[in-house]
Amino acid sequence: MCTFSEALIEKGQLRGEIKGEAKGTIKGILQGKADSVLQLVKNHIATNVEQAMDMLSVEPSSREEIIKILQNKI
Repeated sequence: MCTFSEALIEKGQLRGEIKGEAKGTIKGILQGKADSVLQLVKNHIATNVEQAMDMLSVEPSSREEIIKILQNKI
C-alpha cells in the first residue's frame, strides 16, 4: 500500500515521463521536416529553404527551429 506522498511522487514521475516523450516526439517530427526540406533543396526541386518549407506547408511557428536544425547539419 502506498502513502499519499508516494502517490504524488509517482504522479510527478509519470508526468515527467510523458513530458519527455512529447518533447522527443516533437523533436523527431521537426527533424523529419528538416530532412525533407534539405532533400528538396539538394535535389533542386526547391531553390531555397523558404521555398522548400512553403512546398511542405511547414507552420510558421516551426520554421525557426527547422532552420536551426539545418544550420547544425551544414
